[in-house]
Amino acid sequence: MKYLTMLLLLSISQSVWANKCIDLVKSEDFYDAADVCTAMAEKGESNAQFALAVMYYEGNGVISDMGKAQKWMREAAQKNHNQAQYNLGIMLANGQGGSSDLVEAYAWLKISMDNGYSAAADSVSQLGGELSSSEKKSAKEIIKKIKDEYKIK
Repeated sequence: MKYLTMLLLLSISQSVWANKCIDLVKSEDFYDAADVCTAMAEKGESNAQFALAVMYYEGNGVISDMGKAQKWMREAAQKNHNQAQYNLGIMLANGQGGSSDLVEAYAWLKISMDNGYSAAADSVSQLGGELSSSEKKSAKEIIKKIKDEYKIK
């Protein structure tokens, strides 16, 4: 069952548009962007990781691969990219790129919401309504672990 649809817009601050990866994505030069974004993503740049995840999700410039999309979305999410946190939560809820995990999905959606990504609020409410109290307790423990491990606010 699909819970929600990912928001795949590259809504990144103006200062980041100078970034070569993002420039290429913005101009829809996806084949060149794939090379540049991969190199930057592998160096740990969260906006490039997010852009690459979206490219794998949509099959732009690369062959669509939900496993790789989830991998790069997770990398960006762990670096406190709030839109990546939201998209990772949606992917986990829908089982895109791996098994469905509603508890971890809820945790990432909640983290995204707490980090100011307003689109996450409805998803947290919707998915939260489907979880038991023990599942919400487990999600709370996952949130604490994620925030501690990745130094997320």
